[in-house]
Amino acid sequence: MKYKEEVFEGKHKPIIAKKLFDKVQEVLKQRGKPQKIKHNFAFLGLMRCPCSAAITAEKKIKPSGREYVYYRCTKKKGPCPEKHFLREEDLIEQIKTYLQKVSLPSQDTEKVLAELKKDELNAKEETKIIVQNLKKELGEIETKLEKLLDVYLAEIISTEEYTARKQKILTRKLELQERIKDFEQRGLSWLEPAREFVLKLNYAEKLRNSDNFLEIKTFLKNIGSNHILHNQKLIFSFKFPFNLAAEPRSGEAETLTYPKWWTLGESNSRFPHCPDSSVGPWESRTPDFLIANEAFCH
Repeated sequence: MKYKEEVFEGKHKPIIAKKLFDKVQEVLKQRGKPQKIKHNFAFLGLMRCPCSAAITAEKKIKPSGREYVYYRCTKKKGPCPEKHFLREEDLIEQIKTYLQKVSLPSQDTEKVLAELKKDELNAKEETKIIVQNLKKELGEIETKLEKLLDVYLAEIISTEEYTARKQKILTRKLELQERIKDFEQRGLSWLEPAREFVLKLNYAEKLRNSDNFLEIKTFLKNIGSNHILHNQKLIFSFKFPFNLAAEPRSGEAETLTYPKWWTLGESNSRFPHCPDSSVGPWESRTPDFLIANEAFCH
């Protein structure tokens, strides 16, 4: 044992043998050392083969000394018809083509965000007016209930007629209360998801012009599913709502100078408000990509 930097012979019985103690110390020492990684391939874990096996990568060195990274099937699920390798630079080119489909330049991002801001202000004003009208009608309902009770107490109408009329009025009252609550709590719930989506499109544009492959891989996983490497081609399905942004407008090149989903939303966001107060601001102003999925409103 050690005391004040001096080693003394211990008299107590050892808890463990010194040989075992030394072995444990060696294991702990090895665990503390950083693990050596031969290669750090950028897109491992992103794709699978059509045979359902994982895609692996390997580095090849040409006689010229130039290094290339190739992606291929691991063939761990048995025989696989995929016989080809895909070079990493070719894979990156394909990935950036996919990013182009959902990219929104910063200049257009500012335009869309500005339009969303206008819609926010208009929707707030519309919501205020609609809620006021609904509350006014709710007050009229309360008056009707009082008058109905007076008529019943004056024995002008029968109990059966009173009950039927009251039930009808109470049903309408409940509808109004629910709609008022809906407008006040959920009126602009579409706005923040809309902003986030626009900013993600702009992020795709920034990634397209970068070499941050780790972020690119993460982004591809978030916007798509079922990433397959088939015949030297990366194939996957865009998740909603990125699938709307990825669809080219008919007769135009597959680029996003202004997002298709926004132009689709223009037809909805500019028509005069429906006189029926049951139509909310999110129904008259929200772009199609939000209307199509109620999940954005929760």
